[in-house]
Amino acid sequence: MKLTLALLLCVAVCRADDIASAAGQIFNSILPNLISNSITGQQGNTATNTLNQIGAVVGGVVDYAHKKSYEDMLRQVQDSTTDDDLLRISEEMFNADINNAFNYIQVNLQGKTSPMSKNDEAQSNLLSVPENVWNGPTIRPFAALFDNYHKNVIRPEFITPSEETEQITYINTILATGPIRTLMNFLVSKGLNQMNEYNEQVQLLKKIWFTKYARHWTGLCKCSCAFENIFMAELKSNDVLGLHSWLFFAKREMDRKANYMGYIDKLDLSGKGLILKQHSILSETKDAPEITMFVGTSPELETALYTLCFMARPDRPCKLRYNNVPFTIQTKTLKSENVLLIDTAYPVF
Repeated sequence: MKLTLALLLCVAVCRADDIASAAGQIFNSILPNLISNSITGQQGNTATNTLNQIGAVVGGVVDYAHKKSYEDMLRQVQDSTTDDDLLRISEEMFNADINNAFNYIQVNLQGKTSPMSKNDEAQSNLLSVPENVWNGPTIRPFAALFDNYHKNVIRPEFITPSEETEQITYINTILATGPIRTLMNFLVSKGLNQMNEYNEQVQLLKKIWFTKYARHWTGLCKCSCAFENIFMAELKSNDVLGLHSWLFFAKREMDRKANYMGYIDKLDLSGKGLILKQHSILSETKDAPEITMFVGTSPELETALYTLCFMARPDRPCKLRYNNVPFTIQTKTLKSENVLLIDTAYPVF
């Protein structure tokens, strides 16, 4: 009777496609004891232990039913997020960005240019970033990831235990910040109750940002990931991919591996930074004719905005706002082993 009630409880809390898995767990767990009891005639404590095992497995099934798969999560966020939600949550994320560095850096725009121009309209670096900014609580672990990747999309990369530790350190650091807390609270408000669990938050960000996938047409080398493409830069033949982080670009300028040619357009974000469209040359010869990036914003804000738009508006314009200044984030996705991931993401206006 108790076994019947336990199975009925599973039916009540699980979807149809979860029931088979749940029932399998139950019978795999209790069947050996049931057979043993039947053969030996043992009851009492052994029977009680068996029923306790049933209760433990059923409890696990109930917990499982409350969680959603990665694909279900993405679908639910897409279906339940309104345009007004995006405007509201982006405002909240900007207001929570206490590690914003815009007031501590110098931005030297210099001359205007165009994507097709070969003229250098800027004789000086675009960015001057003082040491105290590089030592910021989230910028330091963010920049520590820059030397973990090679820019060529077909060069094999192997993540060492030390590099994986750096990934988790970055995720743990930004999970304590306002923009990412705002993101996680938003996901919970959309019914993703598992996002109340810290480990689930870590695993979500790790999956989205650090899952390795192939970018070359051969598909043989999983040599790229969302973090590398968006927050750094990659080379595919003569094309520069990514390069959407002002911090990475500033590092390249410091190392004399980026030549800023001038700006194409800009959007002021009410004292919280800029969105800048610019033209640069990387590694002396690689032309990046039209790249856009936030300038002065924190890594956690950018990570939060890009994650939000990937989940809520994949492959579509994601319309956001700060202090009545509208802008858009465009995401592009790809599938690796049937898992949807970020191909790239960048701001537009």
